[in-house]
Amino acid sequence: MSSTVALDKSINKNKNRSVAKPGVRNANFGKYVDVFRQLLLLNEKNDLATTLKNIQELMSFSEKIFSSGAVSETFLYFCLHGASTAWVLQCELNMPEATVYRALKRLRAIGVIVPALKVSKVKRSKGGPRPTVWAVDTASPDEVSSALRLHYKMLSPKFRVAEEVAQTILEEYQEAGKPLEINYRDIMGQVKSLKIPFKGPDIAELAAQYLHERGIKVWR
Repeated sequence: MSSTVALDKSINKNKNRSVAKPGVRNANFGKYVDVFRQLLLLNEKNDLATTLKNIQELMSFSEKIFSSGAVSETFLYFCLHGASTAWVLQCELNMPEATVYRALKRLRAIGVIVPALKVSKVKRSKGGPRPTVWAVDTASPDEVSSALRLHYKMLSPKFRVAEEVAQTILEEYQEAGKPLEINYRDIMGQVKSLKIPFKGPDIAELAAQYLHERGIKVWR
């Protein structure tokens, strides 16, 4: 017969009380509960002491990660992508530089991420330490390479301008409630109207790619 562990005996004092609190039932938390159950039941043969130790470790880890919004956002980004640089996190999460570095410091201190490689400096760059690609232990070489490519891409002045163009288009579409699709010539029109000091087709192509990656259908 399996043993049941009660974390708080007071939970069972009121027999008439429902386990679900008001408002929680409407939220789709079931899948997250299943994830935590799987984490705790990785080895069903564990004795009571081991099970309690696993629970305490999971609670401690969760508190260290999710007590900070910035740390939790950064942690989830690494869960999705495996690797990243500080600069990519700044751009992707729209997070201040100091906040990103504090989050990375926290994640490294608790062993979530490790330095995967140093980024070669680009020409005409300022002094200072070379950027680092950070990664979780299970990150694949492809994920590390992808993070490095994205880092260089986001350093490009053309990409930064194209990102601003795409963000302007996204905001206009969201405010107007338009369908998530756009014609390529409309992107070119937006680029020309801004009088950007780069070739229009180059910026329009990068903007189109950016929009496509965010679920916008680009018709050509």
